[in-house]
Amino acid sequence: MPRPIIFTEEMKQRAKEDFAEMLDSVKMTEGKFSYNKSYSYENSNAIIWVTAEAYKKILALVMDFTDEVGWHGSVSRLNYCEFVIEDIFVYPQEVTGSTVTTDREKYQKWLYELDDNLFSKIRMQGHSHVNMGVNPSGTDENHREKILGQLEENMFYIFMIFNKSLNVHTIIYDMENNILYEDDDVELRFMGEENTDEFLSDAKEKVQKKTHNNKNKKQEIEAYDIYDLRGERVWEF
Repeated sequence: MPRPIIFTEEMKQRAKEDFAEMLDSVKMTEGKFSYNKSYSYENSNAIIWVTAEAYKKILALVMDFTDEVGWHGSVSRLNYCEFVIEDIFVYPQEVTGSTVTTDREKYQKWLYELDDNLFSKIRMQGHSHVNMGVNPSGTDENHREKILGQLEENMFYIFMIFNKSLNVHTIIYDMENNILYEDDDVELRFMGEENTDEFLSDAKEKVQKKTHNNKNKKQEIEAYDIYDLRGERVWEF
């Protein structure tokens, strides 16, 4: 479920009350105790739209490189919980099969050469994990903490990890609405797929799973009918 990023005044007051209530009833068996409380929202999940151009570039980077590779994405906010990744940009980097490192001077030079409009839209960092899982490494988590520390209250930032199996790990820090979305809290959609809804609905009516009457071995074999362009059956398997 989506979670808060910043402790609000309301949350602080609620935590104080919960902590005080716990102190009234706690019994310490070893002279110590711990307090742990998690917070989440009941609101709807986030949606990340990806343009066809951006997705083609992500696929090319993930599939064509045998080493880990990183990139930035230009992103716009569509509304409260929807974002669109418009394009992908590769920055100067040195890579191995499991690491991406940047030279600070080269990276800053590349970043500052972007025009102001594009610079303000660089709100996504993605990288590949090649043939590994997409769980973030300790280095990934440290990088996220640094970026989060730089975000102002009206900003957002997206982190994504892909592998060659096209598994995806996603985190969105939405500072403006104080929401952290992660994995199951995020729906990934592709620009243009909204036009396939009618097509898929029609296809599902036409494509039905074959049912078998297992009376003999012959009936266990699925039948395939081949038709010519006139619709006449010319072969059956």
